[in-house]
Amino acid sequence: MAFGSATRPPEPADTRADRAGTPASRWSLRNPFRLISRVHALALADQGVVSAGSFFTTVIIGRYADASQLGAYAIAISVLASLYTTQGSLITLPFAIQRHRPVGTPAEFAGSSLMQSLMLAAVAAGILAMAGLALSVGGTRPELAAIAWALAAVTQFALLREFGRRFAFNHLRVAHALMLDAAVTAMQLAMIAALAWTGHMSAVTALAALGLSSGIAGLAWLYVARAEFAIHLAGLYAAIKHGWRLGKWLFIKQAITQTQDFITYWLSAAIAGAAVTGVYAACMSIVAFSNPIVYGLSNILAPRSVLAWREGGGASLRRQAIRDALLIGGVLIPFCAVVVLLGDDVMRLLYRSKEFVAPGHTLDLLVFAAFASAIGLPAANALAAMERPRAIVVAALIGTILTVGLVWWLLSTRGLAGAAAGMLVGSAVGTVGLWIGFLTLVAQSVDTSGSWISSRLTGTTDSACN
Repeated sequence: MAFGSATRPPEPADTRADRAGTPASRWSLRNPFRLISRVHALALADQGVVSAGSFFTTVIIGRYADASQLGAYAIAISVLASLYTTQGSLITLPFAIQRHRPVGTPAEFAGSSLMQSLMLAAVAAGILAMAGLALSVGGTRPELAAIAWALAAVTQFALLREFGRRFAFNHLRVAHALMLDAAVTAMQLAMIAALAWTGHMSAVTALAALGLSSGIAGLAWLYVARAEFAIHLAGLYAAIKHGWRLGKWLFIKQAITQTQDFITYWLSAAIAGAAVTGVYAACMSIVAFSNPIVYGLSNILAPRSVLAWREGGGASLRRQAIRDALLIGGVLIPFCAVVVLLGDDVMRLLYRSKEFVAPGHTLDLLVFAAFASAIGLPAANALAAMERPRAIVVAALIGTILTVGLVWWLLSTRGLAGAAAGMLVGSAVGTVGLWIGFLTLVAQSVDTSGSWISSRLTGTTDSACN
């Protein structure tokens, strides 16, 4: 069965260039600043659009609903974010790493990835629907039941939109991702503004706006890009098996990372209630001003790490990872300084209610925790490009266990400021572990003259993913 045209679609130009080593790819290496500046600018613009949609949605809910509704919405978004990273670790990131050696034709490999994404969305929606039914029958937490039903309805559309943007990033078509995200954000904010104007703002209606905008834009993207996908069910199992060898480790790592990222949301809701979770979400909305920098750069730095490893081996990858870390650190340090100086004032300006007051040095600790986590991204990207996910899992597990324990203890004894301190310590330890693991493993791939020992790497890479 073919999706779109029955004939084999033409291979994308960027895939042909990567595979054949054409002058186009060599030109990018000879003139890195010209290419990188354009791609970086587009990636930052894209993440700026995405972060703007998330930020304004958070602020509007906080201003036109209350802290409990904002807390419920934040918990729902944490569930969606977990599904995004599950899709990324099991499907889109293995596709990015393995697309230069696909199962079948490039179009068939892309089609298998799309089918896997649709299957994941169906399973997730079913689980959320069962959770909503169980909560409705129990009758103890009706607000959580409503959130679960809303998530079940919007999950398919949200994951389709996320697949589309990741597909574009994996091919370094950043302009395509920007157009998709701009369409979603424009529609979402228009709906959110209408809900606020008419007095119908709540966590459930905000999720409905997100799902509807993602569905319209995601289906439009799929129609436009249909020629790049050829779906043959006979090869689906082979493609799943091919991606699972790497994806299972990336999934474990992402599950651990998501626990570390969202444990404060979940524990604050369980220990202190939804209102405290709403205050924490408001604090994180200030920290999220760094997202266009961190995630915008990460969206293109991960594929470029794959390219550095494939074309130059360990020495090239090590240089790329260090440059990436210096780039992220250089742009985040001024941001951290601004938050330390003006963060509390910005909180009072954005959120009118006295409910939204960050206790102690919560904002300062949270922004430094985000900085520590961001510095570890280049090392994680490099380890993923080497297909050495076990090292990522070990470092992430150590950091997460420490974070969970500290947040649980300090949230109960010191409040949100204590939880933020726990996040900072856990993030720093995890980042140090990633860099130690990467620098140790990449040194083994480079001999005394700096050459790439490809035969040795071929043997070790396969065993590392089993």
